[in-house]
This record gives sequence, C-alpha cells and structure tokens, in this order.
Amino acid sequence: MYLFYTNKIEEDWAVLDQAEARHCVQVLRMKVGDSVQFVDGKGTWYAGQLAEVHKKACRIAISKRQKQAPATAVDLHLAVAPTKNIDRLEWFLEKSTEIGISRVTPLLCQRSERKKLRPERLERVLIAAMKQSLKAQLPILNPLQKLQDFLSTIDSEQKFIAHCNPGQKKLLKDIYTAGKSVCILIGPEGDFVEGEVELAKQHGFEAISLGEARLRTETAAIVACHSINFMNQ
Repeated sequence: MYLFYTNKIEEDWAVLDQAEARHCVQVLRMKVGDSVQFVDGKGTWYAGQLAEVHKKACRIAISKRQKQAPATAVDLHLAVAPTKNIDRLEWFLEKSTEIGISRVTPLLCQRSERKKLRPERLERVLIAAMKQSLKAQLPILNPLQKLQDFLSTIDSEQKFIAHCNPGQKKLLKDIYTAGKSVCILIGPEGDFVEGEVELAKQHGFEAISLGEARLRTETAAIVACHSINFMNQ
C-alpha cells in the first residue's frame, strides 16, 4: 500500500500536488478509478478513488475518512541546533517523525556551525517519514530562531535544557512527569555556552542529563524524543 499526502481538501474532493501526482502517474502507473489512501497531515486518514489523473495534479473522490490518534500522547516540542552536516539533521527529523513528535524548532546558538536552512527540503523529509510510518499527523516545523528569541515563547508544562557543562543535573527520566506537555532544548555540536544555559534557566527551563554518554546533537535529540514517548506509553 502506498500512502499519499495532500492538504488540498474541499468537502468530498482532494487534489494531489505535482510531486505526489507525478509519483502516482509515472511511478505507480495508477489510473482513473483506482483506489487510493492519503493523509492530510492534521490527523485524518482518507480513502477514495482517482477521478482525474494527470502528472501535474490528480483529483480524488473521497469515500471514507477516519481520525487517527495523535502521533504523540503529549505535545512534544524539541528545539534543536542544526548540525553542520545537514544529513544528520534530516536523519533526526525522519526518525523523530517515526517515533512521534509534535513540533521541531531549529535553534541558532552561539556555537552553531550551520546558520541557514532550506525549510522546503526539511518539510519533504518530514512528509516522507510521516507517510512511510503510516501516520496522519505531520510534525510542525518552525523557522530557524535565535535561542534568546525562542525562550520566552514557550508555554509547555515542563521545559528542559540538555547540556554537558559541569554542574548538577537530573536525569530526564527522573524529572519528567508523564502526561505533561514538554519542550526540550538540544544544543549544537559544541554544546550550549554557560550563558545560554543560565538564560534558559531564567525562562523556566530545568537542566537535565540524558545519561553518562556524550552524545552527538542528533543522537541526543532522538534519545529525548524516544524517552518522552516511552514514558507516556
């Protein structure tokens, strides 16, 4: 079964955009009357039949729709400094979508080595991972933001900053309360500077450890994502 994605839905009709339509027509060789399944990225799964087929757009007559359970039991927001190697960031986006995440915010920090992103490319990674894992919820990808601008915008019930700087830190598993919305900050390859950690604390973020091992940025983000999902099962 191949799962399509579109947010172009009106009443009992949906339209696949050019990229999805091209795959439908040129790769899968689908024709008018064929059954298709697709998601809207907002939590609903659809079934229908192809009514019009073209490599630039395909029109679908919707026959069934079903609301899917949320991708995560709680609102899980990871704010992550993009890695210098973009492949590692894309790997994180793919795997976190498969595991379950609500939103991602790329952070610009003092030690950030990557200061520019191509949001449309990252969005494609998220869509592909959503379809591959048969989910109907597309994680929200926020624009790249400076850490200091981001901190005051968060209203999650629990807020954490993971870092490797000296000082006392509790393990995530010991401080997080299952059922509560959560935002976790993950720093760049050189980690957060002490001033950034202190600024985060001033905005209500608690310092945490993800374990004794020193983890890469993308690995730390995956560990945090999996831990929250596991504790909410």
